[in-house]
Amino acid sequence: MTTLLRDVIDIPERVGADDYVLRLTDSTNDDAHIEAALDQYVLTASLRDNFNAAIDIVADALTKDTSRAAYLTGSFGSGKSHFMAVLYALLGNHKAVRTEKFRDLTGRYDGELNGKKILRLTYHLLGARSLEQAVLKGYVEQIKVLHPDAPLPAVHVSDSLLDDADNLRKRMGDDEFLAGLGAGQGQGGGWGGLLGAAWDLPRYQAARHATAEDTERRELVSALVNSYFTSFSETADYVDLDRGLVVISEHTKSLGYDGVVLFLDELVLWLAFSVRDAEFFARESQKITKLVESSGRQRAIPLVSFISRQMDLRKWFADAGASGAEQEALDSAFQFQQGRFREIELGDDNLAEVAHSRLLKPKDEAARKILDDAFANLTRTAAVWDVLQDSLNTDDRHRGASEQEFRLTYPFSPALVSTLRNLSSVMQRERTALKVMQRMLVSLRDTLTVDDLIPVGDSYDFIVDGSDPIDGHAGAMFKAASDLYKNRLLPTLLDKHSVSHEQLVKDPASVPSGFRGQERIAKTLLLSAIAPKVPALRDITAARLAALNHGSIKARMAGGEARVVLGVVREWAQKDVPEITVSEGANPVIRVQLADVDYQSIIERVRGEDNSGRRRVLIRRLVHKALGVPSGQDDLSGAATRTVIWRGSRREVDIVFGNVRDAGSTPEQAFDPRPGTWRVVVDYPFDEAGYTSADDVNRIDRLLTSGDRSTLVWLPRFFTDSAMDDLALLVKLDWLFTGSGDRWTENSDHLSATDRAQARGILENLLSGTLTSLESLLKQAYGIEPADLKRISAESTQFDVLTSLSRDFSPALPPAASLEDALVKIVDQAFSAIYPQHPAFDPPSDEVSARNFETVRDYVERAATNRDGRVPTDPGTDRKTVRRVAGPLRVGKATEDHYLFGEDSFAYWAGELDRAALTADPLTVGAMQQHIEAIAPAWGLRPEARDLVISAWALLRKRAWFNAGAACPPPALGRMSPSIELRAEELPEQHAWDDARSNASKLFGYTIARTYLTGANVADFATQVRANATQSTNQLGYLVEEVERAYQRLGMTQGPGDRLASAIALRSLTERLQGMSGNVAVINAMAGADLPVAAETAGQIRNDAGRDTQALRSFKWKLVERLQQGVQRGDASGESARVIEKALHSAISIPGRSLSDELASVENKLVAWVVDEDGGGTPPPPPPPPPTVKGDATLNTTEDISIFVADLHKAIDEHGKEVHVHWWVD
Repeated sequence: MTTLLRDVIDIPERVGADDYVLRLTDSTNDDAHIEAALDQYVLTASLRDNFNAAIDIVADALTKDTSRAAYLTGSFGSGKSHFMAVLYALLGNHKAVRTEKFRDLTGRYDGELNGKKILRLTYHLLGARSLEQAVLKGYVEQIKVLHPDAPLPAVHVSDSLLDDADNLRKRMGDDEFLAGLGAGQGQGGGWGGLLGAAWDLPRYQAARHATAEDTERRELVSALVNSYFTSFSETADYVDLDRGLVVISEHTKSLGYDGVVLFLDELVLWLAFSVRDAEFFARESQKITKLVESSGRQRAIPLVSFISRQMDLRKWFADAGASGAEQEALDSAFQFQQGRFREIELGDDNLAEVAHSRLLKPKDEAARKILDDAFANLTRTAAVWDVLQDSLNTDDRHRGASEQEFRLTYPFSPALVSTLRNLSSVMQRERTALKVMQRMLVSLRDTLTVDDLIPVGDSYDFIVDGSDPIDGHAGAMFKAASDLYKNRLLPTLLDKHSVSHEQLVKDPASVPSGFRGQERIAKTLLLSAIAPKVPALRDITAARLAALNHGSIKARMAGGEARVVLGVVREWAQKDVPEITVSEGANPVIRVQLADVDYQSIIERVRGEDNSGRRRVLIRRLVHKALGVPSGQDDLSGAATRTVIWRGSRREVDIVFGNVRDAGSTPEQAFDPRPGTWRVVVDYPFDEAGYTSADDVNRIDRLLTSGDRSTLVWLPRFFTDSAMDDLALLVKLDWLFTGSGDRWTENSDHLSATDRAQARGILENLLSGTLTSLESLLKQAYGIEPADLKRISAESTQFDVLTSLSRDFSPALPPAASLEDALVKIVDQAFSAIYPQHPAFDPPSDEVSARNFETVRDYVERAATNRDGRVPTDPGTDRKTVRRVAGPLRVGKATEDHYLFGEDSFAYWAGELDRAALTADPLTVGAMQQHIEAIAPAWGLRPEARDLVISAWALLRKRAWFNAGAACPPPALGRMSPSIELRAEELPEQHAWDDARSNASKLFGYTIARTYLTGANVADFATQVRANATQSTNQLGYLVEEVERAYQRLGMTQGPGDRLASAIALRSLTERLQGMSGNVAVINAMAGADLPVAAETAGQIRNDAGRDTQALRSFKWKLVERLQQGVQRGDASGESARVIEKALHSAISIPGRSLSDELASVENKLVAWVVDEDGGGTPPPPPPPPPTVKGDATLNTTEDISIFVADLHKAIDEHGKEVHVHWWVD
């Protein structure tokens, strides 16, 4: 016989009203209550950290002598009051806390607070009229108990009145004062005399020192106001909180305390209950800040406040309908608090340990063994176990439960515990998670066995029935759920299983198990609507519903419970409970709409927005999205382009929507593809009345006779009437929530603001659900999922979904997970059919970029210039690229770490392009491209790949590139002009090539980018050398002329290796280079350049030729005649002249130094010498500039240019050193 659960754990016969509910003020009022609270407390690792944080806050306040405050946050049932009770005992170093359980905490206390005397005050705020009354009155009442002989603090406004009364009594004397005290109360009546006579000194003294709420004190204050202080009107109020806290800090310090700790239980809940009184709520909530900050006198000792908080007050205040200004003011106050209040979060993750210790603890070891065995026998199949462990929809905040945690809460599953934990924040205080668990155990006490796992659906009644949640929204959801169950679901269940309501109530044991199982499914669905944030209940499916109620649903085949549940729920949704929606797909999501709002009236208002045009636009948008086509990309013909990567090659597919049968909607040109692309014409899954899929098929047959096209026609199956109803609903909802203008407001203004908000949520959910359903239905319509004949027309299923207008391709609709997946696979079929030889670059979904092809060309060039045709590949990206491209494209061969290129490894393309070269004269890039494209079967190469093949052939056959008759470097792949010629090129020796490049760099500063010895590089290099030589020859000629003229003026003779000899030799070299026609000759001449100075020095002469020529022309040669006369003298002046002359000779004759700089230095010295010779006076002013001489010339031939240059020289010699030339070409 199965063991009852009550035999192994303690289950009471009835639920106590105060079970698992702790009132802070009651649990700390004597040792017995403190000991009981500590004994019941379950101290987990996270709670231990929370206590340490609380001790740190108190210690920090005392150390820094500043007030602190912290929120204890958590839902109802998270143990905030119990936490405060334990902290109360801990801060008081109560004897009951000195146990093994709390050893770590007492150690922390001893280390941080030992020797500190702390006044601990507990408060239960519910029922208070103001925060002042709660805090200050509570202080006075607790001080009277703790220190009965101590004077009370002056925290009541009447305290100052009594002080004034004492002073008045001293001045008047007791007799006169007491006699007048009753005189103002009743004139001439017996009662007035009686009251007046009653105020003797003992009674006065007793009333004077009573608390503010005492009746005698109130009588005294009233008498004083009537008799002596008629302007005083307040008789029972307290001073403001700011002042009051200063007073009690001073009072507490006078009693010998180091600090005060206020335990403010239920403060936030107290404020929440007053949220409808916006003025009161805003006023009192802002006072919380005063607990940490004083705007007046500094507090004598620090105050530390611990405030239990169940909810965010800002949210409650906004929900209560506060104005924008009020909310802004309150937000400012809370923002101020957030920077000053710390937070200690009492997480719900302690619930498993707490529930086990206080509710589910086995009676003894034998009982534990029985429960362990029962738990071990639970079904462990992943589909059930993961759901029960609450391991679905995990994220950073939700990790699910471990098997050990599951064992702690058994027979409650972690999923059920998670549901209770999430709802505890809105349930009543009496319906915390722990309390609901207890009530369920008590209810099932006589039937629940150790082998029974409590279904989630069984918790519904304990959560919803008779519940009055604190949160208004949750209350509305609870009511809507209850109404939906009682008015829709329960009658459906009773009718289905032939059970009367009377039988259900009076004889529940006779109700069939099928009813109970479906009842639990229904109630679990309602819980999923009430608590949509619970991970196990979010986006709930039939499989999860079955798992959450494991054992409640019976199926004929093992594992078939989910199918049974889905069938039941769908039947409810279709017949009796339209609030339930089931999405499409293999594992549909089930949703329940809970609201008592007329949302259908909004849909009725937008009924006219549904028409055939909008239906087509919506279908087109949805299918484009499903195919992965970017929105808004249509060209002028209505085609939208989808880019795909096929065999590593980027391709384009044009998608055209239209009614295939209607030539007006889709004219014949709409079926014509662009060159190199495929076109897919997509029809709609519906048509006008009277037309069927047969009409579309007839149009396709006519198109097949009109020519061959790379075009596919995707002909969907037609929607049934029910599917069209869903489309109509989606069109209306889509229009309502999209587009310009405030359509929502205009069509929902007949509802109240609250109903409008609820209706929007429902309709947005309806939009989402209908959209999901239709997206799934589109998969059926376009053939990638089996057709549900309730949603798809049976007549249209007899036609092929895909038809090709090309004779070279017969498509087959592939298995696919989505329309986009199907399109990619169809495109693969299509391009494979017309380009069967295209390389299969691996992986096929990653594009081979133009840069990748350029990398391969670089290796082709290296290998082509290597004697062995073999070069190593660089590890990493280069090696992967070469291995990916070279083999499939048949451009060389890539081994593990080398690349090979030659006749053998390029044999296929060498043969093909050699044949093209035989028939082309001249041989152009265009001819090669046309030959490659004409190869059959077709390769279908992209321009980059095709041009790589041509470049490789040119390297193998030593061809050079010529554009418009001039050599040019190899063009970029993919951008080769068809007119470029490929000419055979003789190659020099390698050493000559290397020497030529070195000398060109030194002489002309020209370095070729591609250094491999190829025909293209040779032609390009020779062209550049000629251009540099041509540019340099004229400049060097002018330099030679000016240097020769300088030699003549100075009487110098040319010597080997001097500047003149070097310039003449360099000019001779450039003249020969610019006139050479053969490229190899240019390279050989460049390599064998024989100059009287080093190539670097010659390069400097060439580079400075223009500047040095100008320097020689502008030098003050007339002063040299004076210098030459001065060198004949034998005095100091003559010696200076000889030094200057020598420097001038050296500057002009010795190469390797900047002639212009040297001349400038010599000229300065020369001018200074002449000035000294003239007597050291101020040098004469320079002669006036020569008059401007103007002239024009028209040059018609190249010979005219030489004549014109001679004229320029003459003009400079005769008129000055600046000549301005303006020229243009007609």
